[in-house]
Amino acid sequence: MSTNDTHGNESIEPRTERALTEYMAVLPEGGEIYTVVGQHGGTYTVDGRDGRCTCPDAEYNLTDGELCKHQRRVGFATGERPVPAEVDGVDKQLAEHTEAVPRVVASDGGIIEAGDEGVILEGDVDERPEDCDCWDADGELACWSCYREGFDVPNPEEPGAEE
Repeated sequence: MSTNDTHGNESIEPRTERALTEYMAVLPEGGEIYTVVGQHGGTYTVDGRDGRCTCPDAEYNLTDGELCKHQRRVGFATGERPVPAEVDGVDKQLAEHTEAVPRVVASDGGIIEAGDEGVILEGDVDERPEDCDCWDADGELACWSCYREGFDVPNPEEPGAEE
């Protein structure tokens, strides 16, 4: 298999696609230094200040200004680079180990913030849906409307929810 396969994302640069679709963990080390662990176990250090990575691709194949998939992944995971909206199969753990919120390019060219699993966040992130019906007798589960919006616990403001 070629390293330039696009898996249906023909308009996306191959390194960008791999940075978004391959399983990688971005682990902050302090400042703008990150350890990136790839899906095959490779571990590389990315220095966001100087734009360097310790991977062979960055060392041998890239010209000035080009970024390897690890550098791109750090940019996406930290929210420094917006995720192209047209990429299919973005790794659901994109920013799992960072405190950042990934940003997604909107179809109109604007940039929007995305929450867990790439769900678009609109308005107040903590705002419950209008059709909230949290009434779980045990007080441990959110209603379907809230769960669908990413809430795992009942709405404490809803009558019948556990205090």
